[in-house]
Amino acid sequence: MRVLVFGGFDLERSRLCVVSSYLEVLLSLNAKVIIFPLSALAKGRIEEYINECECILFCGGEDVHPRFYKKEPERGIRKINLLRDEIEIEAMKFSYEQNKRVLAICRGIQVMNVAFGGTLKQDIDKEGYISHFQDMDGRFGYHTVEIKGRVLKAIFKREEILVNSFHHQAIETVAQGFLVEATAKDGVIEAISRHDREFFVGVQWHPELMWKQDVLQFELFKELVKG
Repeated sequence: MRVLVFGGFDLERSRLCVVSSYLEVLLSLNAKVIIFPLSALAKGRIEEYINECECILFCGGEDVHPRFYKKEPERGIRKINLLRDEIEIEAMKFSYEQNKRVLAICRGIQVMNVAFGGTLKQDIDKEGYISHFQDMDGRFGYHTVEIKGRVLKAIFKREEILVNSFHHQAIETVAQGFLVEATAKDGVIEAISRHDREFFVGVQWHPELMWKQDVLQFELFKELVKG
């Protein structure tokens, strides 16, 4: 299976960057990995790249600019990459239209939600929430999530799992057509899906860091490249 990966771009150093753990888990499954060239010159070629691949992976990264969900920036919002926002929102919509198998991770789930009309909480590092940014090795779980949706129940075969956590934004209003697949104990949405597609899933945690230690997280990637 060919997997198109949407990674990040280091604006300060002008470097395309994809954390190696994303690539390692895909290569372990014999996937052919293609990295999208995040560049203004590539904006017109999004459909071409997506059409060449069966699966799409959206990686973690910066905050999504709130203008894409019709809000003003609030205190606590962090680094933004407008070019990446524009490219990934368009790519997410086209991937859905073409019924590609999609896994969206961390920032990816937020892009997924915003692309279809959902909104985000711009900063959850405040009272009322459990800690969602761990100061420990990302290979290991940090807090539990409750599995609620049929897609993740079929993959994990569990009612509750342990996940890592590296985010300060989260889904606020779920986009129309999506179902909540998992939540943290404080109510933060940890996973969503579309049931009108073969596999169209977003998770708030980082399974690419955990897959070697936790076979359950490996199952997510196996499902992505299933075919």
